[in-house]
Amino acid sequence: MAHRSPITCVDQFVDSGGADMLVTGGYDGRVVAWDAAGNELWQTDFSDLVNDVRVDPTGTRVAVAVADRHTFVLDALTGAYRDALGPHGDDVNAVRWSPDGQRIVCVMDHLDMAVRVWQSHGGAWSERALEGHESGVFAAAFDESGGRLVTVAEDSTARIWNLETGETAFVLQHPGDPEAVDWSPTGGSIVSGCDDGIARVWNPDTGELICVLTEAKAAVRFVRFSPDGQRCLVGSYDATMRVYDTAAWQVVQEFRGPFQWERAACFTSSGIVMGSFSAEPLGQPALHGRPLRLTYGINSLAATHGRLFVGRDDGGVVDVLRGKVVATHDTIVNSVVLDPSGSVVVSADYRGGLQFTSLTDGCSRLVRADGGGPINSIAWHPSGSHLYTGGYDGAVRRWSPDGDCTLTWTAHHGPIKSLAWSQSAELLVAGSSDGSLSGWRDGVEQWRASDDALVLVNAVAVADDEGTVVTASRDLHVRRWDVRTGALLETFPIGHLKSVKAIAVSPDGGLIVTGSYDGTGIIWTRTDGQWSWRPVRHHGKPGVPTVALTDGNVLTGGWDGTVARWNLAGTHVATYEANLIV
Repeated sequence: MAHRSPITCVDQFVDSGGADMLVTGGYDGRVVAWDAAGNELWQTDFSDLVNDVRVDPTGTRVAVAVADRHTFVLDALTGAYRDALGPHGDDVNAVRWSPDGQRIVCVMDHLDMAVRVWQSHGGAWSERALEGHESGVFAAAFDESGGRLVTVAEDSTARIWNLETGETAFVLQHPGDPEAVDWSPTGGSIVSGCDDGIARVWNPDTGELICVLTEAKAAVRFVRFSPDGQRCLVGSYDATMRVYDTAAWQVVQEFRGPFQWERAACFTSSGIVMGSFSAEPLGQPALHGRPLRLTYGINSLAATHGRLFVGRDDGGVVDVLRGKVVATHDTIVNSVVLDPSGSVVVSADYRGGLQFTSLTDGCSRLVRADGGGPINSIAWHPSGSHLYTGGYDGAVRRWSPDGDCTLTWTAHHGPIKSLAWSQSAELLVAGSSDGSLSGWRDGVEQWRASDDALVLVNAVAVADDEGTVVTASRDLHVRRWDVRTGALLETFPIGHLKSVKAIAVSPDGGLIVTGSYDGTGIIWTRTDGQWSWRPVRHHGKPGVPTVALTDGNVLTGGWDGTVARWNLAGTHVATYEANLIV
């Protein structure tokens, strides 16, 4: 098996001899070339995640987007390095070749919001920046002539650029964040995929919306036209890849698997190949039947009452210490919590599903947030009388322990990323991708806070004895706030190299644990007002999305499918596997 982790990207081409070839990239930092029979031809390793691979129109070069802030150009026949473009200001999310093969467009995360256009001059490259997006850029696509470009970003827009002038021709507004885009090879349409679960078809000459594709049941993470423009692939976090006939924009084929496909699919001369979270390209019979150690990425963990539960990207909720699956969803599980009594596990997913599972009799109830989209976070009221969920629609919902929604209010204009309850202040604290923090009591706003430098609040945690809230941000900083007023008390950069994804704090506020996309956790301790830190490195790529403090220990959960336990000195105590088959 060539890849050791989920495949994130795939492209197909025909070499100079007329032979079909396939190139895949993965979270393991590896790019692999395959022949039509599924035999490995070469592999090239990089220092960080591979986010995208694209073969140039001549079939001689491969552009590779790497999370180490570089774009690399490889020889398509050998995998040898030819060029390195960068470093850019942040992770490179996607790359595209112009139709003439003379330019490469690179789009980056939020610390480098410009769209970078690299022009080839024989053996040298020159760089040009297109500025206008207000947050990280996810994807890009050229038109058939190479004179125009479309990009989508986390600022809820798609932009169509005139590359001759560098100006924006149209701004296409979305209700959420568009994360995927492609331009028809015939030039007549653009398709964008959004985290609201809808793919939209646009007229690139007028900027007008042609139609909406609503079949997806979760965020649309992938779109791609066939070479003749007659079909379009649309991939969603509902684990389904749909093929549309572009004449009528009707679904003509569906592929559903046990794993979540993101950006990894392409049309080939013999059909469709999809890169799977199983680390195996699907659709090539010669690759099937090989021994494979499945890895289910952990997105969240709940540790209390001597129990440890995790939510995985295949929809499984696992009781780790007892080695069994207690609940299943049909898409990614974003959040898992135990009720205050420790008798009910509640899990939330990317389709807006909320499942209540009794640990006593195993009975469960699945309900859905009405129109709310993915649920990112859950927080119980300490009394156990109700719980709160935060969704992609910016709303907070209050639920009874039986799963009835009793109150809904709009808290933010961007997706709510995290919730935490403060018992001392009797407030629910919400952090959002709109770069702000808010405090609520029974649906009534008590305060709202932000910071000019704050980009996105990924996670919040409350230190009740101290009366503070700590936040983890995509701008690589931790911030401390007064839980009663929202006043900013302290900002400090931490030792992570990438977005801070998760945070936990002790009740007295003197111990903070963070997890990051850089694959590390950090334990922060405060002595006499001064902070010191120690990293804990255990997990493989692509990161540590969840952390917890429990029983005098630190827990870190990784997308490598493991939970690591550490003492407060940062010494590794144990590792727990969560790769049970659902």
